[in-house]
Amino acid sequence: MIKQMNISFILFTILNIIGCKPDEGPPKPVENPSPIIWKKLLSKVPASSLNSTPIYYNETIIVGKKEVSGYMVKARNIENGDSIWQTSLGNTGGFNPLDERFFLYQDKLVLSDGTRSFVMDASNGNLLWKHQSENMTGTSCVIDDYLYKADEVDRNTSSLYRYDLNTGFEEKLFTINRVDYGRNYSPGLLMPVKWMHPNGDEILVLQNRSYGWFTDMEPKMDILAWNLTADSMLWYRERLDGFSSMSSPAISGDKVYFYGDHHAYCINPSNGETIWKYFIGNGPEDDFNTANVLIIGDKLVVKPDSDDMHVIDKETGKRIWFNGETRAGPGLLIEHKDTIWFSSGWVLGIDANTGKKLIEWDNNDRGSWIFPVAHHPTNGYIYTSDARYLYCLDPRYMK
Repeated sequence: MIKQMNISFILFTILNIIGCKPDEGPPKPVENPSPIIWKKLLSKVPASSLNSTPIYYNETIIVGKKEVSGYMVKARNIENGDSIWQTSLGNTGGFNPLDERFFLYQDKLVLSDGTRSFVMDASNGNLLWKHQSENMTGTSCVIDDYLYKADEVDRNTSSLYRYDLNTGFEEKLFTINRVDYGRNYSPGLLMPVKWMHPNGDEILVLQNRSYGWFTDMEPKMDILAWNLTADSMLWYRERLDGFSSMSSPAISGDKVYFYGDHHAYCINPSNGETIWKYFIGNGPEDDFNTANVLIIGDKLVVKPDSDDMHVIDKETGKRIWFNGETRAGPGLLIEHKDTIWFSSGWVLGIDANTGKKLIEWDNNDRGSWIFPVAHHPTNGYIYTSDARYLYCLDPRYMK
């Protein structure tokens, strides 16, 4: 027995000598870990010539950017940022499809600006069709299987068109002029939302952003509803407000929300009447020139050009919360898991339920954080750009 104990003691001593150590516990956590999972250089050209609104599609992140040779669309792997495919649209001049004009519909990537539109297969970058018209304005939207755009001709007429996303077939829907609509104001149709009338008719509800080029040089906001099924005007309401946002209205159920000069409006789409009106403020930046809008459940997010953000009950128009320090002039507002995301020199995340600022991150003042974010659907990572690099970021370490 003594010999066996001695042998055990000797073995224990030898094992300690050659490196076996007692359990030291888990490794100490790294203090202030970087949120940057990876970053990839997008362009060596000046930041002002880069467009990099990111879009998540089927385990890739798709971005667009200008190059000396023309406009380039590129898909990158979400895990490491490596290139999957890239497509050049050729020498497109000043083509710059920002925010809502660079978007995904099902498996189609849609890019549009004032004169040109491109529709691509998001899985491989193949160009499906393109269209160009010199009279088209800069706004566009996709509803169902159609791309919508409007024109303005000599400040006398404005027409709404739509294009079949599968074929590119063009269809003119209607035209308004400055004599029959708007009391001699020059018409400027903006993008619609679609509402289904109780009788089954398809109704487009939109804004006519009129301006008095030939009269008093003042702006005014008219709204209208066009019956697609009957091919006729359902109603036209003049001067809902003065100036107005370029954003499309928002729709939820049987209510449509417009954004005018210092006000948000809830409109009955069946007749154009105001259900409620919410006052934003009377300051010089309490309007909606650059802001976007968002509906989250029972909430309407109202973001003017100032540092303010209002969230109101979309049924009653009553304020739920207000935050006066969210930064001015955001790009596209995005909601993900009850957080409102946007970029405005920084990347920001606002709690949609309380208004608390959760994230305000600028990578130590390096880069120009002006592009929207895209979200991975499961792991929580976000993808955005500082105008030179595409980043994959972990929000847990963004403060």
